[in-house]
Amino acid sequence: MPGNPWYGTRGELAGAVLWSVQPVAVAIAAAGVPPLLQATLTTSASLLLVWLWTRWRDVAVFAQDATLSPGVRLGLLYSARLALLYLAAARLGAAGAVECMVAVLLLLPAAVRRTPARPFAAVPAALALLVVAPLLDPWGLLLAASSALAWAGLEWAVRDSRLAQCGGEKLVFYQLIGAAVTLPVVSVVAGENWLVDASSTAWWALAAQVGACVLASALLWIAPEAAQRGQRLPALLAVAPSATLLLQGASANWPTPPYWVAAALLLAAARWPPRALTAAE
Repeated sequence: MPGNPWYGTRGELAGAVLWSVQPVAVAIAAAGVPPLLQATLTTSASLLLVWLWTRWRDVAVFAQDATLSPGVRLGLLYSARLALLYLAAARLGAAGAVECMVAVLLLLPAAVRRTPARPFAAVPAALALLVVAPLLDPWGLLLAASSALAWAGLEWAVRDSRLAQCGGEKLVFYQLIGAAVTLPVVSVVAGENWLVDASSTAWWALAAQVGACVLASALLWIAPEAAQRGQRLPALLAVAPSATLLLQGASANWPTPPYWVAAALLLAAARWPPRALTAAE
């Protein structure tokens, strides 16, 4: 495949697995650190690390160009998606939040436009949602579904022609800056207590969020060439539910109800293999 040698099927799958670390770490740390405060700390630390990377690589992320307006839109949508996902993961657990979000994301295209691939993905996605929805907290489900809508908006915003030649570092910067600016305000307005007495497990979970955020961003946004970035979402949709379920069980020794397993298998069937379904669409 042309482009960066780190990118390709391995990069997509590795990025999807790393992305799945975040909701698991959010659910683990939720007992000691409020979710929006977690998102604030994660994005601020990730922004600092990405900025240091751009300084080392001499990437001009602050150069003036025509990307500011769509970049601000990108940052706001990313902030909304992240805040809603963190809130959903704190209420539903990582597996429940991710499965509901992915199911809604798979159902959205089928509702908007009919092609042979989209209904094929929509049927198992609808079944997965029917399996998990009756057993989970309604407010958490609403948060997960809203996160999916914000994610769909993010995918629409990144297709803006003014961002077509924008470097991956700058795209990540727009998203992290938007989150680092808006999420602290949202956290304070929501009444979260910033005077936390977190356990060492919670701090390790926060550190895992930062590492996963930076590494997943590198693999899903920075490594691929501009023409290849559209492959991020199919890989995430195919891998994230199963990876989240496995990571949650392995890292926290949480029980794995059969309905979570069934939903993860249905969602994997809906989007696997990701590249073949992307071509069909």
